[in-house]
Amino acid sequence: MNDEGYLEAQRKARAESVEFFRAANKPERERWVAREFLANLGLEFTDVEVRSPDQDPPDVKFRDANFEIKEMLSEGRRRHQEYKEGLKRALEATSPSDLVEMYTPRDVPIFDVCDKVYKQAKEFAERYATDSRKDLDLLFYVNLTDVTGLRETPFPDLAPIDVLGWRSVSFLMGYRSCTLSVSADAPSFLRNALNRIVHRKVS
Repeated sequence: MNDEGYLEAQRKARAESVEFFRAANKPERERWVAREFLANLGLEFTDVEVRSPDQDPPDVKFRDANFEIKEMLSEGRRRHQEYKEGLKRALEATSPSDLVEMYTPRDVPIFDVCDKVYKQAKEFAERYATDSRKDLDLLFYVNLTDVTGLRETPFPDLAPIDVLGWRSVSFLMGYRSCTLSVSADAPSFLRNALNRIVHRKVS
């Protein structure tokens, strides 16, 4: 691919990202998060099983699961604005070098992820009635700036999450899925993923 072909590909990809992250596409993004989470767990399912119900909450229904989807971003991050600015740079670029950005990949310990999940799950618990929480499966999409890896041990004490009243609390991070808390009536596939990080096998 020559330079102009690369720039055109970048412009197209960034324009698609800007469109995908518009507010109007929130249901589509939520279904994507649920599908990725399920795929990491190794479940076989069809796309039509992952649906946005007419009434919210939940954001997404899958069989007997009622997913309430929340995205965990780095503090102060405005992702849609990032994509808009990235598209602007691509439209103005005259060389691939104009699109080179500093990138410092890093790992994050599972303790930090669970701490963030607990704090946000606690914050959201204050916005949902008790009767609502006990039927909802809270699912976080962990999307932290420059984070690519996860140090999976030691696993923290998760008892504080259990008392928040959600039917289950889980997270998706790349090709990893994990359930941190479940009640007795949570879907079996979530109970089977409790306190272990399940990796998708990618060929």
